[in-house]
Amino acid sequence: MLNPTEIIQMNKKKTSTITFRIDEDNSKKLRNIAEDKNVSLNTLANQILGNYVQLERYMEKFGVLMMSHDAFSSIIDVLDEKQLIQLASSIGSKEPKEFILFKWKDMNSEMVSDFIKMYFEHCGYGTCDLEKTESDIAVSIHHQLGKKGTIFLKTFLESLIQSTLEKSCKIITAENSVTIRFSQ
Repeated sequence: MLNPTEIIQMNKKKTSTITFRIDEDNSKKLRNIAEDKNVSLNTLANQILGNYVQLERYMEKFGVLMMSHDAFSSIIDVLDEKQLIQLASSIGSKEPKEFILFKWKDMNSEMVSDFIKMYFEHCGYGTCDLEKTESDIAVSIHHQLGKKGTIFLKTFLESLIQSTLEKSCKIITAENSVTIRFSQ
């Protein structure tokens, strides 16, 4: 739920009017999706376009692959714990840093936390909850990847924070969740 400050900021955003001609079948499907989500067609279009402008075009340039939970689970299940940690550490210490620098041209706690939320929600690793205070940032991820998924995500996040911010972090895990906390 948006707080009053966020609503005021949304209302202050400048908008422009653009007219598109789209295929009639797509138009019908978009209207149905908007109705199912209980949003206006305009809101849905803004969400779709915003997702492309803010994320998808960058992910395309980086060659990000989408795969099902079952496919990802099958991959990590064949690795022993040492291989899994090595893989997660390698991925977490390189790709996020390159992506963040490419997209935002800078590196700070705010950008790193925004990347984590955006990445986890878009790639479907799980549900992500982000909480920011003046002193620290906490990110909780709930997933359906089991124990090996937790090991992978924990190591990935630790490596990400270390490589991007050069900070330590506190991580709490359960079978299907990872919570990470690091200073601003």
